[in-house]
Amino acid sequence: MTIKDYKDGKMVTLSVAFDTRPKVLNVFYFFVYVVTGYFFLSQLFNNYLSIGWSVFAIALSVLFLIPAYRFVNKAVMSESVFINKQEFRIVKKGLRKMYDGTFELSMIKDFRYLTKPEMEKHPLAGESFDYLGFQTQQLLINEMYGDNKLAFDYDGRTIRFGENVYSWEFEELEALIQAMRTN
Repeated sequence: MTIKDYKDGKMVTLSVAFDTRPKVLNVFYFFVYVVTGYFFLSQLFNNYLSIGWSVFAIALSVLFLIPAYRFVNKAVMSESVFINKQEFRIVKKGLRKMYDGTFELSMIKDFRYLTKPEMEKHPLAGESFDYLGFQTQQLLINEMYGDNKLAFDYDGRTIRFGENVYSWEFEELEALIQAMRTN
């Protein structure tokens, strides 16, 4: 997280492209899915057998290329917050999509940090040792894709933003919001 002066307030950069291990892992997934989709398309052009095979190969390649796009979009996602005395603005940018939400600073209530949920013991994990790795896998997934997000209530709804934000960064952002409200 970086904080810079911006016009009448501050610009807080929460994330940039390829800044965390899950984003780098998403690039790896992207390549796996693109190669698999390309394989099915190449089979279509190399072994034209029938109309049914062509439709099947195109459908499989599309089924692999759609998640590939989603993985690379998550990898290049960036998120910034602009704060001044009147407004709180969240900007998320991906490959093609952009989310731009502006909220009145005085109407923001209950600004909070959403921690990763506590994990229960996996039902198939062993009593003394996790022989098959179910509990370990569940903990790893929670570590990589858990919450660690920020949220606030605005006009009767909950707004969630940020990914993999640390608690000390939340405290710094909360202090910045309080400073903007008092000025």
